[in-house]
Amino acid sequence: MKAALLMFAEYNRWANARILKACDELTSEEYHRDLGAFFRSVHGTLDHLLVADLIWMHRFTGLGDSLDSLDEVLTEDFASLKERRESVDGRILGFIQQLNESDIMRPILYRTIRKPLVMEQPLGSAMFHFFNHQTHHRGQAHAFLTMLGKKPEALDMIYFQRETGIGMSKDASAA
Repeated sequence: MKAALLMFAEYNRWANARILKACDELTSEEYHRDLGAFFRSVHGTLDHLLVADLIWMHRFTGLGDSLDSLDEVLTEDFASLKERRESVDGRILGFIQQLNESDIMRPILYRTIRKPLVMEQPLGSAMFHFFNHQTHHRGQAHAFLTMLGKKPEALDMIYFQRETGIGMSKDASAA
């Protein structure tokens, strides 16, 4: 399971870099424009993703920011979001690199935010949700970029696997 989590952490960093590269082409107005989405803008969506990642990383490790709301705003502009995103992505990868298989199977306890309940589940299971949540919101950001007339690079995992070789067999031919 560790190999799968490492692949997802590397994919997460790769996909975030692609989204950030596309955001670099936006004006500040476009980046902050209310597009009628739950988190309103490209920035609001990406900032929410940072908030959620920090909440989960605190649950996983007991370290770092302990945030009490999914509605917190961590950054106000693209430059600070990009810097924070790159730092958090490195932290996620570093955390997974130091895990062993028994760590991945250990149960974690945490309190939910919207409807405060105490939950228990294996770390690995929670981490699959963590990565799925990232993919969901990156997909929204990708759609927003397209709506704004940009052409963001594809985020499909198969492109990541082909580009990096992670998750591919050594003798696999291109599909």
